[in-house]
Amino acid sequence: MRKRFLSLAMIFALPFAVAACGNYNIADENAPPQNVEEDPFAGAQEDGDLGFLSHGEASPARADDQSVLPYEYHGGEFVLDYQFSSEGKLDSIGFLLFLDGKPQAYKVNDTGAAYEYLHCFRTSEKHEEKFSFVFTPDTGKKGDTLNMTVVSVTRPDFQPDMKETSSYGWYHQSFERVLKLHFNEDAPENDNMNGESITAFRDVSISEEKVTSSFIENELVRAGWNDVTMDTLDNSVYWTLVYDGEVVYDNINLTGKDTLTVRYTLCGTPGARYGISFFLNHKPISFDGAVSCDVTLSKGNVWIIEATIDTAKLDGFNTFYATAVAADGNSVTSKTGSILLYKED
Repeated sequence: MRKRFLSLAMIFALPFAVAACGNYNIADENAPPQNVEEDPFAGAQEDGDLGFLSHGEASPARADDQSVLPYEYHGGEFVLDYQFSSEGKLDSIGFLLFLDGKPQAYKVNDTGAAYEYLHCFRTSEKHEEKFSFVFTPDTGKKGDTLNMTVVSVTRPDFQPDMKETSSYGWYHQSFERVLKLHFNEDAPENDNMNGESITAFRDVSISEEKVTSSFIENELVRAGWNDVTMDTLDNSVYWTLVYDGEVVYDNINLTGKDTLTVRYTLCGTPGARYGISFFLNHKPISFDGAVSCDVTLSKGNVWIIEATIDTAKLDGFNTFYATAVAADGNSVTSKTGSILLYKED
C-alpha cells in the first residue's frame, strides 16, 4: 500500500511531481499563512506529528514483476476491493473516486446503498479497515483502459465554525492511488446511478491561452510557484485558483454578496490530460452538462476556467475546493486547499 507521513504543516501549492510520492514530509517553510491559535491540530504540536495514512488495493492480480495488472470490467456494477490503515490524530478519512479524471459516484460494500461521491470512515488511534468500492462506470468503451484514481481526504467531515476555528488547518490534505480498469464491455448509458451533484455555477467560460511572462511572474508566483520560467514551464504541471481576483487560504464571507467569481488555471507538461472538477461539500459542481472539464495541456499554453457562483444557491457553511485528476500517463493529481464559503446569520 502507498503511505504518506503527515507532519504539522500544510502546502497550498504542492508540486505535482512530488504529490505522487509516498513517504513525503510536508515542510514548514512552504506552509500558507494562518492563525496558529485556530489550527484544529494545535494540540498535536507537542507530539510533532499527526501520524500516517496508507491506502491501496487489496489482493490485486499482479504481473511477474509484481506490478498491479489492470482490473477487468465485464459490465454491470464493478467491485474494487480496497484497504487503508492509519495512526495518530486523523479521526476520519474520506475517499473520492475518479474514472478517466472524472468524479465517479460509488457505494461502499452494500450494493443496496446510495451512490455518493465521498464516503467518510471513522478512525481510531491505530486503525485498519478493508472495504469495497461498488460502482457502475460513468464512462468507458469496450477496449478502453482508463485510470481509476482513489483520492484520500483527511478529516473530510471537519468544517470551521467561525467561532473557535476559521480555517481547515491541517485537515483536508490528500494523496492518490492510481489503478487501471480495462473495459471488456461498454459502460452503461444510464444516468440513474450517478450521485448527487450541485448546480451553483453560472456564466462558465473555458479557454486556452498563450502563457505570458506576466502570467508566470504574477499569477504563478502569487500562487506559490516560484522560479518557474518559460524554459522550465514544461517540466511540471502548475495550477492557480483565485476568488474575485484574490488568493484565499481560509474563508470567504458571502454575506451581502450576490456572486463570487472563481478563476482556475492549469498549465505545464505538454500532452498531460486532466479532468478538472469543482466540489462543494464533497459533491461535484455540474457545469456545461458535466461534473468535470477535460483538458489536454499543450506547450506554452494555459487552460483557464472562470465561473460565477450564485450565492443565492448557498445556505449556511460550505466547503469548496477544486481537483485536477490525471486521466492518463504518469501525471499526478492535485486537490486545492479547502475554503469555507459562509453567510452570517
